[in-house]
Amino acid sequence: MIKKLYVSNYRSVGPNVEIRPGRLSVFIGPNGSGKSNFLDVLSFVRDAVMQGLPAAITHRGGIDLVRRRSSGHPYNVQVELEIELESGGCTYGFTITGDRLEEYRVKSEKAEIKDANGRISFYRDGDDWQAPEGLSPRMDEQSLALTALGGSARFKPLVDFLSKLMVYTIFPDTLRVPQTFDPVRPMARHGENWVSILRDFKPDSVAKNDLIAALNRLTGDIQDVRVTSAAGYLVAEFKQKTRAEKGKRWFSASQQSDGTLRVAGLLTALLQEPQLPVVGVEEPELTVHPGALPLLYDYLNQAREVSQILVTTHSPIILDVLDIERDGVFVVNRIEGRTDIKKVTGAQLEPVRKSLLSLGDLFLSGDLQLKLSLIEGS
Repeated sequence: MIKKLYVSNYRSVGPNVEIRPGRLSVFIGPNGSGKSNFLDVLSFVRDAVMQGLPAAITHRGGIDLVRRRSSGHPYNVQVELEIELESGGCTYGFTITGDRLEEYRVKSEKAEIKDANGRISFYRDGDDWQAPEGLSPRMDEQSLALTALGGSARFKPLVDFLSKLMVYTIFPDTLRVPQTFDPVRPMARHGENWVSILRDFKPDSVAKNDLIAALNRLTGDIQDVRVTSAAGYLVAEFKQKTRAEKGKRWFSASQQSDGTLRVAGLLTALLQEPQLPVVGVEEPELTVHPGALPLLYDYLNQAREVSQILVTTHSPIILDVLDIERDGVFVVNRIEGRTDIKKVTGAQLEPVRKSLLSLGDLFLSGDLQLKLSLIEGS
């Protein structure tokens, strides 16, 4: 579980932005405020550690698009996570610097893990390397030391955790077409290997039964889900009630609505094995009927028991079903080109607590953003 996430100058995110997310945290804000950029920090860390920092930066269009722009000297990008692992607590972070817009190098990097064997750490500052004897990975100024330390037994739990930081933006059209088998796990960001993940769901397993039950509640007619093979491709099929003589037929994913496929994809991401420590979900309400959103929240809420859930949304319906005393609600604003994040607390929630105004109404009225802007300016 992520106990603290500190970000500075990543894309639109301003300097020194820090949040302490709970088991379920919701991020709200207008279009262009930077909600997606903030969640992408998690994907960036995962890619930088697993694929290498150059690949993570290239995938995002180059360093000029990764760090927040300035009129003069480029800003340093800094990320730091405080994490609670099964084996104990740890921290990990790095700073990327550069003298010119198109240049970058790792300025510093640090990690500390506390487990049953005690404490182990490393610290890197330019060419200065401090670590236990024998812990000297091969790296250059554009590489992260943790990437090279992935095989170290003491650092493996941290690398495994970071490798499973997944943020999902499910595209129904990606799920609709037949897919080739993909052995890569976990499920990809847009669902490119969705059918392969669905194929892993064993008959009568808890995951498959939960998926079918949710889809049945959503549509009223889905009775089963299966994966078939055709011409080397995998196809997802849904068993649905019909007016035909036998009463039920199998329909392929290509015949399903965007909303049905999006919910199927999101639930597959939440139910997949092995379950992920952190799951980000971008705007789950897209293409989904408003009446089904409380159902979708129920499953997000249920998933918090095994995963930490981070959700971006514009939906007042989802906001209205939140448990505001338990769930973390963060408002994302973009002020003078910088994204900032504030947790909704105290007097900002008084109207909700007194049942004078729903959280959804408060969000739509703009009063929440106004209050936070005033706090920013104070």
